Amino acid sequence: MRLVIDGYNLIHTVPELAFASDKGQGREALMEALRLYRKKRPQNKVRVVFDGGVTPGGDKERLAGTPVRFSGSDRSADDVIAALAAKEGGGITVVTSDRELAGRCRVHGAVVLSSEEFGNRLLEVALGLPPTGEGGDDGWDFTTKKRGPAKRLPKAERKKARRKGRL
Repeated sequence: MRLVIDGYNLIHTVPELAFASDKGQGREALMEALRLYRKKRPQNKVRVVFDGGVTPGGDKERLAGTPVRFSGSDRSADDVIAALAAKEGGGITVVTSDRELAGRCRVHGAVVLSSEEFGNRLLEVALGLPPTGEGGDDGWDFTTKKRGPAKRLPKAERKKARRKGRL
């Protein structure tokens, strides 16, 4: 699975990463957590996009072994992520809690996970914590008393649950 992460959005959403007093420390904490995550989940290809950079077109580099893209001074990270979603379509999963960006990515077929969902999973995998699932992520709700199969989630939600299960 290919993940594209809205870097600063994830940092500000996860309290364990947002402890840092400046952006540099938060970035380093995120990249270290992603390094541990990738070590345990090597099948997931991760790319992080941050706002800012020195050059107008943006900078590409690797931090802690993870590809990182800085949007540059002339664009926002949201624009870069939306362009990646348009280019790669349904083959990527975008991690952001920005509603406007999520809508732009969904139009191109990308699956969107909230930063809270991925942040929890990132910490579980990176730190080796037990999963804190909500009774299963298979898309079925078996809490009803009526007979027969429970209400099925919409197709987009089932797709999201399958991708979330592979994280």
